[in-house]
Amino acid sequence: MDWNTHELGFTYQGKQVTLWGDKTLHSKQSTLQLLDANKSVLSKGVQMEIHRQEVPQPALPLEIIQILKQFPTVVTERHGLPPVRGNEHSIPLIPGCTAVNIRPYKYPRAHMEAIEKLVEEMLQQQVIRPSTSPFASPVLLVKKKDKTWRFCVDYRALNRVTVPNKFPIPHIDQLLDELHGARIFSKLDLKAGYHQIRMAKEDIYKTAFRTHEGHYEFLVMPFGLTNAPATFQALMNTIFKPLLRKYVLVFFDDILIFSKDLPTHFQHLQEVFQILSKQHGDKQSKVFFCSESSGLSGAHNL
Repeated sequence: MDWNTHELGFTYQGKQVTLWGDKTLHSKQSTLQLLDANKSVLSKGVQMEIHRQEVPQPALPLEIIQILKQFPTVVTERHGLPPVRGNEHSIPLIPGCTAVNIRPYKYPRAHMEAIEKLVEEMLQQQVIRPSTSPFASPVLLVKKKDKTWRFCVDYRALNRVTVPNKFPIPHIDQLLDELHGARIFSKLDLKAGYHQIRMAKEDIYKTAFRTHEGHYEFLVMPFGLTNAPATFQALMNTIFKPLLRKYVLVFFDDILIFSKDLPTHFQHLQEVFQILSKQHGDKQSKVFFCSESSGLSGAHNL
């Protein structure tokens, strides 16, 4: 709320709404007794105008639109399991440890309904299946910014008996040093990145989780496993190895393409999309294009 400009802003059903006051009106001192005495004023109420503030999205350059049309599988929704690439996630356990089996947490009624809905969605997406595993981890719901629920499995007990992977994770400061001289940037944000890696068949049963109404296990790499970030970063480094630090930086599920000018940048984007397309279109992305020279910027959901 901004009293100086007479503006009130808030989010309603996922959209930004702004209320503007009538600047021709002027406030004057009054009391509740005077307002109560003036029934005609109260009966008329307050008049407001509601304007939905739509944020315009700048048009993408024609060259980028052509690239997106050339590689439709990269930016369309994928259904089913990702392909087998030879880098499936495994869960090596400390020798001699027993199966991790934690009883489910108690949930309020609203959480139970949300869990049932999310489990049904994952079954339809084929990322989980019913399980008879001796392993079982409890489920947590985490509130997201859009007020919806994020489905999380509490793998802390499993992680304590897992042998850690020492794959080096890149430091942001070191990555930023590589951007010297670049003026054009595109950012690709991979959708459900972890779910684009399969679990090793022999370790699927270790991902099992139990809810109030069933027992399931993941066919893809779930969030929360101690070695999941290392597995994902290793895959991304392998896929983009020929381009890394030349004009591509990768930090988990974020890909940054940087160039010195637009013509070169379009060529770099073409090469990146070719690599993603070879991965059987299993990566969907949100493209962010920013040009320092022209001031063009905007986020585009694809």
